[in-house]
Amino acid sequence: MIWLSRIRPRLVFLAILFLRPFSTPIDAATGSIFFNGAESSVAPITLRRVNADGTGLRIVPVALPEPAFPVVSRDGRRLLLTSGDPGRPFKLSRNIFSLDLTTGGINKVTGFEDSVRTGAGPLVTLTNGVAAQTNDASWTSYTIHFPYHKAFSPNGQQVAVMDLPRSGGSTLSVSRTNAATEQFLGGGRSPFLEVYPAAGPNPLGQLLFGGGIRTGNNQGGDGVDWHPQRAEVVGAFRDDIPVTGTSGVSGSEGTVIAVFATDGRLDPFLRKLTRPSGIWDSYVDIFTSILVRADENDYAPAISPDGTRVAYVRHTIRFDTRVSSLNNLPALCAIRVINYDGTGDREVLRLADGLWITRVAWSPDGTELAFDMAPQLFSQGAPLLSGDITRSEIHVVRADGSSPRRLVLAPAAYPTWSPLGEAPAPVPPTVGFRRDGTRFELRIDQLDPGSSFVVEGTTSLANSNWESLGAFTSGGSTHFITITPNTNAVNAFYRVRR
Repeated sequence: MIWLSRIRPRLVFLAILFLRPFSTPIDAATGSIFFNGAESSVAPITLRRVNADGTGLRIVPVALPEPAFPVVSRDGRRLLLTSGDPGRPFKLSRNIFSLDLTTGGINKVTGFEDSVRTGAGPLVTLTNGVAAQTNDASWTSYTIHFPYHKAFSPNGQQVAVMDLPRSGGSTLSVSRTNAATEQFLGGGRSPFLEVYPAAGPNPLGQLLFGGGIRTGNNQGGDGVDWHPQRAEVVGAFRDDIPVTGTSGVSGSEGTVIAVFATDGRLDPFLRKLTRPSGIWDSYVDIFTSILVRADENDYAPAISPDGTRVAYVRHTIRFDTRVSSLNNLPALCAIRVINYDGTGDREVLRLADGLWITRVAWSPDGTELAFDMAPQLFSQGAPLLSGDITRSEIHVVRADGSSPRRLVLAPAAYPTWSPLGEAPAPVPPTVGFRRDGTRFELRIDQLDPGSSFVVEGTTSLANSNWESLGAFTSGGSTHFITITPNTNAVNAFYRVRR
């Protein structure tokens, strides 16, 4: 609670009483890890937390139907979560929500909706979702959004969003008795990297880059992170990669991690960070033509707390006609670390064939990496670009590749490492004000974007007759309020309550 005292408009002084303690010092060597758990393919996804030493495992209650893909802010005070909208069970598009770990308050960051078009008609935004149709319906085109990957800006006022919308130009048929899900939708997916205000939801983000279509041979859209000191983000996008070998092919399809500016310039693309490549060999064994190829795909970038290194996953997609003429071989994933300037690319840990990594997260002191490890999913014998979340475990390895250990048994996926070992203590706002004629302008700092607060006033501290001067929602970390005092009062006092 913050108090503002005034003795007539001619003489002003400020007295602030902090009734909440500042947060305790950060234990950068340990902290805690937030992650997702799902007991089965039909069980709801839950948000969970564990200490960095593996103790204190518990479920974190969140007022969201599907609090998935958690991402913690650099100070450990907030989480970004991807979920369906509360009270909208028929909506397929997901949105990003910000969870205040101090108060439990939830703020919606993005405002994605399902949209459809019939014939040559206009694009229609559905207020209840594609799957809410009472009868079979069909549309000639549609767009449904899946913003799985996101990251806070260093000051927490913006959010980088990697949206993987699914759009189709062919007919999508939906029945309420057999509601469409993401897995059964036709059409292609092209990732879009955007920046949104954390106080959202803003229907239009600042577009940084629109990537090439995601196919079964690239992982465009799988990951984004924001540099802890710079107005720059890294993201994974489809790219042409060089190929060597005996097949005569010089180029193939892969995934590269690239760097983009967020300062509003016309061309945000800065440079490619990683340099994946491929190998294609072809030869004839007696009378059979054989093709063996391997294409590298770099994804899941995570920038170290000091901003000097980037950890990422390299998935080598392999194909061998001696094994199958239709399907790729099981996944070959490895964790790698590269310097932010593009030098010193090195392998940290290589997994056994068929094991999948979705997320990598740095420890607060930059000495360790947490990652999830799960058996790769298959569909009709074909390996998918995802792991089984119900069988996923969380492991930790030192950044030099030594001392790997299992931290959490299945089901545990999508880790994000907070610098705080416990729930953060509330940080009180700071208040200042200045005279503006007969009025006062109150400035409140250190607010969480999107948070609510109330300003109250009284002419005497001897009673509890506080009058509300209005409820407000902060658009950023700073908020201004104009107050017109009662000039007939000898004293006036004001307070801000969150």
